[in-house]
Amino acid sequence: MAIEVQSSNGGDIAKRIDASIDAQGVVDLETASPPAISSTDAASAGAVAKLAKHSRSPWLASATFVTRRGLKVAGAVFIAVIFAVALLGWPMGLIDSDAARPNLMAALFLTGLVLVILEDHVGVNKSAVMLMVSASMWTFLAVSYHPQESKEAHEELQHELDHGLQDVGAIILFLLPAMGVVESIDHFDGFAVVTSVIAKAAKGRKEPLIPILSILCFFMSAVIDNLTATIVCLKLLRHAVGSDRHLRHSIGGLIVVAANAGGAWSPVGDVTTTMLWLADKITVTNTVLWLFLPSFSVIALPLVALIWQARREARAADTAAEATCPESEVDSDEESTLPQVTRGKVAVLLMGVVCILMVPVLKMCTGLPPYLGMLLALGVIWFVTDTLWFQRFARSVPPRSSTTSSLEDETQTPKTPAWAMVQEPTQSGSVVEVLHSLDLTGLLFFAGVLLAVGALDTAGVLKSYAEWLVELCGNSPVLICSLLGVSSAVVDNVPLVQAAINMFPSTPADDPLWQLVALAAGTGGSILSIGSISGVTLMTMEGVGYLWYCRKVSLWAALGFALGIAVYQAERFLFDDAIANPRAGDLNRCPSFYLLKEQYVA
Repeated sequence: MAIEVQSSNGGDIAKRIDASIDAQGVVDLETASPPAISSTDAASAGAVAKLAKHSRSPWLASATFVTRRGLKVAGAVFIAVIFAVALLGWPMGLIDSDAARPNLMAALFLTGLVLVILEDHVGVNKSAVMLMVSASMWTFLAVSYHPQESKEAHEELQHELDHGLQDVGAIILFLLPAMGVVESIDHFDGFAVVTSVIAKAAKGRKEPLIPILSILCFFMSAVIDNLTATIVCLKLLRHAVGSDRHLRHSIGGLIVVAANAGGAWSPVGDVTTTMLWLADKITVTNTVLWLFLPSFSVIALPLVALIWQARREARAADTAAEATCPESEVDSDEESTLPQVTRGKVAVLLMGVVCILMVPVLKMCTGLPPYLGMLLALGVIWFVTDTLWFQRFARSVPPRSSTTSSLEDETQTPKTPAWAMVQEPTQSGSVVEVLHSLDLTGLLFFAGVLLAVGALDTAGVLKSYAEWLVELCGNSPVLICSLLGVSSAVVDNVPLVQAAINMFPSTPADDPLWQLVALAAGTGGSILSIGSISGVTLMTMEGVGYLWYCRKVSLWAALGFALGIAVYQAERFLFDDAIANPRAGDLNRCPSFYLLKEQYVA
């Protein structure tokens, strides 16, 4: 079989080669046309080497094919068995066992997680996997309540389902209009204003885009929230970088880290900090003062590392562009390719920014949940952009010639405007077209993940895990929160934070424990792509694979997470006596920051 590799992206090449190997088992490299395989960069060369390796070792290709098929079949069979046990209600001893039920549900969740991790290799869409896993987990959990035997059991099950649906629905109802708002701004080319500014600041080079977009996302996520900031910055990234998917993925991974770090030092930036704020565990002023520098430290190390990784690729691309055309021509081309900024684009961008900023304002002033504010934002943009006034304002109408006027006067009555006159200023497409183009597979994947985590929370798995962490770590808030942050990279940080709130009811507000919980839970999810809403959004919008994220981003995100914890400890060591909580200023507190303060002594 001859394989033709024409893509310049090494990841795409490797994926095509893997697909061909899976389909045939053996690859015939000798019949492949040599000019069809491009090895201009290291990734392409690695893919070609991988192709040659499989061609020399057909047994290795066959073993890889069998292993991948075996993992897919084994995972599907395990999910089907658990679902059949729940559906048949046999054996009841396994279903009713308080010890076996949480273990089986945890094993089912880990099975789905493995299939999601190996999505590119087993050939199963992650959305389908998580939908099956979440439905099976809830079915197995529902049978254990025996809802058909008593009204009380039915009401208890319904209460748990309503609670889980409320959490999932609130996030989905926020995510859907948020994507609609951002896509609407992009549809009317509102991001051309920001793209033009970024392009001029970068001066034609792609390397400055990394710190520009990262710092922008860091501050934006603190003002709005990390999910919306991620969506906006990924859209800007597409406009600024273009078709270079490898560079887009690298910067996108840093955007995830920046969005999560930016949400950690603001009470409205992340759902966990909002939970702690509403529970009166943290205050706005102390949270910003103590957590800003540690949060910025979280992105500092990954920023330097990813700049170093992308520098060679960006410089290679710039060198290739300069070699193909003179510098003057490059500058003129860049000026000509800059997006045109019009008053309509500026109006759409300003309207979108005002509507997005309205979400946290409504939350702080009225207590409305964020999804209602985002639905209102989408409705306002939809209403305004559909008006004829906006279409005339956003798109200049060319003057009509006298010839055209005379022709129209002959074909139309004086009281009836010509159809061309009505349609002339109309913008091509509308918000309806934008909503039709949204990717629902990502939303379904996200819903499946949240439902599965909700089932674990209802079964008491997450609470038991949080209690085990406290028992393991003793009275060390640093160790407790560090493990909690690492755990949030695998499971949802919301139930873990809620469990921490319930376990330490006597710990006062603005205690180092709560600030560390906010920092660790907000930034620990960046270690894995499925550990945060921003990471899942990156996987959905850019098609980033789980294993790619682990290879390129996870290590630097983990080091940045550790650096952030260390910077917070240094802050407490240096400034605790000077700017700590004034109510505790006269207390004889323990100088060791590692000891958990159970309560203040009046």
